Amino acid sequence: MQINNNRKNLNTDNNNTEVPNIEEERDLELENIVGNLMIAQYQVDKLRSRLSERTVGYGSASNKKSSAHMFRHNDKWYKVTTKVEEVSLDSNNNVVKP
Repeated sequence: MQINNNRKNLNTDNNNTEVPNIEEERDLELENIVGNLMIAQYQVDKLRSRLSERTVGYGSASNKKSSAHMFRHNDKWYKVTTKVEEVSLDSNNNVVKP
């Protein structure tokens, strides 16, 4: 059985058969940023999936499509209300009312 070796010989000198040691410089900060972006994208996809399941009613005991949260900060009260609606878009990306 014959094995074809398609790798190019980086050394032109036939007496030296060692592979050259090529050191790569790594930017750890850049690698961390890219890793964090990949994690963030996964989390966004997971949250979108959970939100769509909840608004349709799957995985939820109730069919509520809004939520309210009250909190106090610097002696003032705040209320945050979130409402989720499923919408349809036409071919021009315009919202179509049901």
